[in-house]
Amino acid sequence: MLRFFALVALLLSPALVLARSSSTSAAKPAPAATVQGVVADPTGAIVPNAEVDLVDADGSIAVTTKSDGVGNFLMAAPHEGSFTLVISEPGFETVHLPVTVHPNVVSATASASHVMAAPLHITLPIASVATNVRVNGDTDEDLTASEDNRDSSVMTSSDLKALPIFDNDYVTAMSSFLDDSASATGGSGLMVDGVEANRSTVSASAVQEVRINQDPYSAQYYWPGRGQMEIITKSAADKYHGQFNFLFRDSALNAQNALAPSKPFEQRRVYEGSMTGPIFFAKKSSFLASFNRAEEDLNSVVYATVVPTPDNPSGIYQANVPSPTRDTEFSVRAAHQFGEKYSAYAQYSYEEWTGQNQGVGGQALASAGYNSEYHEDDVVAHVDSTLSAVMLNQFSVVGEHDSNRHTNIYEVPKVSVGGYFVGGSAQGDYLSTEYNFRITDMVTWTHGRHTIKYGANVPHMSRRAFDDNTNALGTYSFGPTLNADGSVAQTALENFANSLPSGFSQNTGDVHFIYHQQEMGAFIQDQFKVNARFAVTPGLRYDWQNFLADKRLGFAPRVSFAWVLDQDSKTVVRGGGGIYYDRFGSGPLLDLARYEKPRRQAIQFSLNPADLPATGCVPITACITITAQPANLARLAPNAAIPYQMQYGLSIERQLGEKATGIISAYQTRGIHEFRSVDINAPTPESGYTARPDSSYGLIRQMQPYAFFEGSGFDVSYRGRLNKYFTGFGRYTWSHYESNTGGIGWYPQNQYAPNDEWSNASFDRRNRVGMYAMFNPKSIYNLAAGVFANTGRPWTITTGTDLYGDSLFNTRPDGVARNSETAPSYVDMDLRWGHDFAITANKDEDAPRVGLSAGAFNLLNHQNPSSINTVESSPTFADVTAVGPPRRIQLGMRVEF
Repeated sequence: MLRFFALVALLLSPALVLARSSSTSAAKPAPAATVQGVVADPTGAIVPNAEVDLVDADGSIAVTTKSDGVGNFLMAAPHEGSFTLVISEPGFETVHLPVTVHPNVVSATASASHVMAAPLHITLPIASVATNVRVNGDTDEDLTASEDNRDSSVMTSSDLKALPIFDNDYVTAMSSFLDDSASATGGSGLMVDGVEANRSTVSASAVQEVRINQDPYSAQYYWPGRGQMEIITKSAADKYHGQFNFLFRDSALNAQNALAPSKPFEQRRVYEGSMTGPIFFAKKSSFLASFNRAEEDLNSVVYATVVPTPDNPSGIYQANVPSPTRDTEFSVRAAHQFGEKYSAYAQYSYEEWTGQNQGVGGQALASAGYNSEYHEDDVVAHVDSTLSAVMLNQFSVVGEHDSNRHTNIYEVPKVSVGGYFVGGSAQGDYLSTEYNFRITDMVTWTHGRHTIKYGANVPHMSRRAFDDNTNALGTYSFGPTLNADGSVAQTALENFANSLPSGFSQNTGDVHFIYHQQEMGAFIQDQFKVNARFAVTPGLRYDWQNFLADKRLGFAPRVSFAWVLDQDSKTVVRGGGGIYYDRFGSGPLLDLARYEKPRRQAIQFSLNPADLPATGCVPITACITITAQPANLARLAPNAAIPYQMQYGLSIERQLGEKATGIISAYQTRGIHEFRSVDINAPTPESGYTARPDSSYGLIRQMQPYAFFEGSGFDVSYRGRLNKYFTGFGRYTWSHYESNTGGIGWYPQNQYAPNDEWSNASFDRRNRVGMYAMFNPKSIYNLAAGVFANTGRPWTITTGTDLYGDSLFNTRPDGVARNSETAPSYVDMDLRWGHDFAITANKDEDAPRVGLSAGAFNLLNHQNPSSINTVESSPTFADVTAVGPPRRIQLGMRVEF
């Protein structure tokens, strides 16, 4: 811990030295004034990443920069005199604003002759679609900037209004462009306004931009670019603007679910909106408020096999089970400008989500469902400080509180009949709560050809509590009885009918657990512009985590470069690489808190149905003394190293049409010291897999960082406006990944041969296509489309038995590798028409409007599988047991002012 704070102090020391030097240099000649301001669109929403050039009287560019994530820009004029401020951004008309620079004073000479004491506010008019703008020759855009990587997926606020986004759920929509191979044990990354987050804290109409892979090898971020989503929210504006949306769909307009006995009832109502403007009683203050209310009445479709009856001789059971959900979210932000150098905002966000009959569908019967309640509060404070003409500090602190409760619908033991059905009860009762603080502090310092960023962050400083009543009544597992030659003597369903279980598990003991998750990091990177055509950005990141006894330090070097081959065609070669350390996640930490001692007594054992009495063993106490069974343990491997990934790649991009870019990229990934779980107390081969080495314990789970994965990918991407008739973004990906692990909760088939599991990775999908496009976007005869397709994920054939006696029931047939099969392909095509109608004589872009829209999702009504029966002895083996939604129609109405 001391080493961490020493490193943070070392990284922050340049800022302290520079701040002190600036405060003690009053005797030196005063420099020319800094030029600063904010860039917005006609609605008052901020425009990030706009090109800002300060052009001297002789036509040369004196200084160039970009507006930051909240639309602000800052630059130091090299001398006094007259300049032209040129602001440009694709999709907007370029603004030329004459300014006069005096010592420490800037005046705008185009529209006012008075001295501008406050930052300039520049509004970019929307570009006319009929204007043929040549983006390569008309501006001096810095193509070498690492954050200008075009091999990225970006959805703007305008896209959110025009594209077919189901239920306005832009996070799920953009998740299709994330790369599973670039995620960590805790999943993919989510950043909201530069700070890690559990969720997006504003509704869709308050979002300015959503990005993936914007700066792929930046040391600023924990995740690789392809494994992280960045959400930039709109800034509070100085004019009143609002947007309100209503979305509606009903099963009367839907197609039939392929596995449902009849068309399931469904109705969804979404009320969403946002409003921004000045706070009338507080000068230089503004607000942003957003809300989202989603009411969904839907049915989960059960497709299972149960014990045959005279009325149902096949045993195929289909049912529609009501599973309604309700979601309420809102946020309120207040922003204030403190003089010329400081601005800040504070925000509160709230979410309350409830769902009934969750966990039902596929082979899970209605009795296996549970009710769920989720609540989250978030408080954010953010400060932007102009430390000097060339240095900006951004500081954020976030406080989070959330709670999640699951309640069984039925209080009976759970029953799992492999390959047939899951019923009885969910046995998932629990209550989890968390109090977490996140802190992020970053400095951006421009010095000559260098743009240096450094800072520190605390993504988790959390206290978690878990009240665990899961599996309190136990779970019965039923598998088939096999003959010596592997043929089926009794099916799992027949053993269930005869009360002959293959396994049993139950939890007893302590139910209340408190544990802590602490993570910290620091970084420094330097974007060095070698010349007009070449720039290199080296960086170093450091991460610390509290759960490992040794090797807590993780130094991760990163580097990227950009080489402009041709300025006119905007042909750029980009490349880079780096090391990315993994994080443990809260789930394994909870398992250690419960089972390392163990305070929570988890018993788990297997049985041979052929050895049980004909009268059966339900309840289990008829055959087994539960209190005599040894408890399981969970441990971390001694001297466990931190898993890490090595990512590196190369891309070439070139301008296409008016404002579009085509990109070809290739990349390689290696995962080293990847996690897996192994039962180090598994029954030994010498005993015929019947006796554990230490009979005083059951399964001893050891979380081991001894596995690997590797793979490569090739992308062909498109992004931008080809002409006035077509704009969009998308990519085709070919990739292949292999591994010998399925993650930290995965066990090998044979605990004594975990390295024999090398096969296709669970996230291996050879071909993927994802694209959003708009055709004739400014016309009433417009159309927007989303096209997504991919090869199915791999899956593993199992026998449903426990050949190795470890009670894991993951045995495969002889000679069959893990993930040897591939699920059917996924295909989804979505279409949307929509148009905004002016409701006043004013036809300006920011005039009041009413919008109407209609969208069709899964237009082709393709049966997209979400679950497959993997048990070889089941009569429905390899059949799809659950599918995604059929074709659905969504109607919308929007009001803007």
